[in-house]
Amino acid sequence: MALPTAGLTFDRPTGYVMPLIRAGMIDVERDGRPRGEAPEIAVLADCYQQFDYEGLQRLVMDVACTAAEAITMLAELSPLNQVQILQDFSAQHTVEMAFDKSLKSGDVVWGYIPAMLRPIFQPETKPGMDEVLFEIDEKYGFSASMDFIIALAYFTGAIVHRTAASTGRSAEDTVQVLENRAKVAWAELDTYDNRPYMNR
Repeated sequence: MALPTAGLTFDRPTGYVMPLIRAGMIDVERDGRPRGEAPEIAVLADCYQQFDYEGLQRLVMDVACTAAEAITMLAELSPLNQVQILQDFSAQHTVEMAFDKSLKSGDVVWGYIPAMLRPIFQPETKPGMDEVLFEIDEKYGFSASMDFIIALAYFTGAIVHRTAASTGRSAEDTVQVLENRAKVAWAELDTYDNRPYMNR
């Protein structure tokens, strides 16, 4: 299977957002395979190789903002608001993983998704996004921080599938709509980002 970023080069970590989400949506058997063979892990490793730890710090914010935009797309089709969808969807997904035995030790980071995304919808919420990321890194280490980026990508993909089912669009069409809408948030993040890769 070809890597979703094969033949592509990006001058900023943001370029990896949609390939990462698409990779997480690829329907392949992940259990029983070496972790490094999963397409989303390969995309994340490629980003790390290109941009190091600073690139992952930016990527997690990009993916979080994209996840929030996906929730907003679904909220536009639902009687629930963004925070209600976030809470309900995250809880439902965690329960499903627990019952189908797909919940693994690394999935402890799933519980941080609502805390990470809620400040986007309710800016006064504590803890803030930076505090959430700091706690994951401090409590569980670098590997869990990587897992959290993957979890956000899986979560976004699941929201995309739900939205696609509601609209009758294909998942890929929905991903493309999401990408166009998320560009506004990415551009806003650019204005605060002074890391070296911004000058490439």
